[in-house]
Amino acid sequence: MAVFAKKNGRVGCFILHGVSGDRFGVEALCSYLEEQGYGTYCCGIGIEFGSVKLFNTYAYLEWLYRAERKFEEFYKEYDYVVVIGVSVGGLIGILLAEKYMVDALITINTPIYLVDAKKVLEMLYREGVRVGNPHLNRIIILALYHLMGFNRLFHQVKKALYRLRCPLLVIQGKKDDIVDWKSASYIYDSFLGQDKEIQYFPKSGHFIFLDCESRLVFIRLHQFIEKSVENKMLVEGYI
Repeated sequence: MAVFAKKNGRVGCFILHGVSGDRFGVEALCSYLEEQGYGTYCCGIGIEFGSVKLFNTYAYLEWLYRAERKFEEFYKEYDYVVVIGVSVGGLIGILLAEKYMVDALITINTPIYLVDAKKVLEMLYREGVRVGNPHLNRIIILALYHLMGFNRLFHQVKKALYRLRCPLLVIQGKKDDIVDWKSASYIYDSFLGQDKEIQYFPKSGHFIFLDCESRLVFIRLHQFIEKSVENKMLVEGYI
């Protein structure tokens, strides 16, 4: 168990995962973090598949509203809160972290640039959006990019990054065939705070928690969370 847990500092990890709306690939992360003594909550953005809302250019506002309601409940339960945003969840996570001045933020394979938008757009046209589609995550991320006001969301995220001051860790798989790995560089460079780190995993794709380097990713997250919270406790005079 981490040192701050031993000193009665309750640490919670609020995890925002991609827009497919399930916990696929995130459950292992939750289990690992709980084994380290952290509390966790896994928040799906909550899209209604088959609904016209899926193609609403202001859909991201509903995602943000839903995530914020859950976060406000979670935030009250812990002494220290870390936001972990996976894929599109990282964009919402940046907004929450800036607004609530959390203790640390981690983004994982968060899309600023897509690898091949045209290819995935063709997939969207061909396959359609339906639950159970094997390419669901690619389809939904592209729908976000082209049809759901991605530019509006990105504009808010860009401003939030400039104002954000909590410790930041950016994680990116170099073999991600959905999110261009340069997205990580953009997030890292746009963050003006001093306490920031970036880590690339050369053998990992978009579903990084299910890939060959997943254990290394978990350990890296744990190290960053522990260091960030310990630094905060030092400033506060608890250790």
